[in-house]
Amino acid sequence: MSKWRSTHMHTHKVLYADSSFDDLSDFERSLTSVDAIVVHGNCKTPEDVIGSGSDAVCIITELIPLNEMVFQKCPSLKLVYTNNVGTDLIDIPAATRHGILVCNNPDYNFREVAEHTVALLLSLIRKIPKANGYVRSGGYDYNYLSPLKRFEGSSVGLLGFGRIAQSVAKKLAGFDVRVLFYDPYVKETHIGQAKKTSLEMLLQNSDYLCIHAPLTEKTHHLINAETLNLMKPGAAIVNAARGELIDTLALMDALKSGRLSAAALDVIEDHASLGPEHPLCGMDNVILTPHSAWLSKDAFKQCKADLTNEIVRFFNNQPLKALLNPEALE
Repeated sequence: MSKWRSTHMHTHKVLYADSSFDDLSDFERSLTSVDAIVVHGNCKTPEDVIGSGSDAVCIITELIPLNEMVFQKCPSLKLVYTNNVGTDLIDIPAATRHGILVCNNPDYNFREVAEHTVALLLSLIRKIPKANGYVRSGGYDYNYLSPLKRFEGSSVGLLGFGRIAQSVAKKLAGFDVRVLFYDPYVKETHIGQAKKTSLEMLLQNSDYLCIHAPLTEKTHHLINAETLNLMKPGAAIVNAARGELIDTLALMDALKSGRLSAAALDVIEDHASLGPEHPLCGMDNVILTPHSAWLSKDAFKQCKADLTNEIVRFFNNQPLKALLNPEALE
């Protein structure tokens, strides 16, 4: 159960700091039933959040980090909701110290991210973007794409084995490939066709490495010059998780040297630097998409529904389904 319960007969403020939704009328109507009103902050920074939400009971964020300073300056705050699967925007230990509950939205887009990962993987293996550009420019000689490799019989490594990675593993079941995974938080040694291994063995044995780890202090630049040197010569990387998991400079060096054959990236650290002059944009063995792996109209619909249901549960003092810090209840 949530430890928070209203004892006052007045409307409670919910700040949606930075909504990307065009229409939240259903969400707003649902919250009126629990004596809450949604205020749209159009915030850009944590300071903006403080300015708009100092009296908020609940703050929802999509892109703005919420930290100790925010929690100190928002004394009415009882719930922080990050409308993402990842939780790296929220200083969870600080929230816990302030008795603030933290929830995320873990289920709404894992299918899409898994589908996008497999799509990137197959596009990379078959060099589909390169072929498309070549034909559109007037070429029609298949030798331009040589060499191509058969996917069947390859080893695919999954770095992290949560909902998304497990969905990827299921989708790969029909390709007759070996699936390995590393995740220190998963105790099982086999899940479906996927076999658990160490990080070192995963890197050494994967022809294709798909990254699905959360971003934490420990996983920041987990893929760096040292770990890249452990990988099979000619291996390839797919990242649809967080850009900061990969040291971009080390990745580019590995691609230029041929240590890695290719990379497909839906995310990159410092994505604002991407453009025609960025070295990655000039590499024909790199596929780039604009952090769109999660995107579908179905994901949007479920995202709003899951958000609504969790916030309503909070105000009704019901158990929260995606509570990240139950110790804050103590």
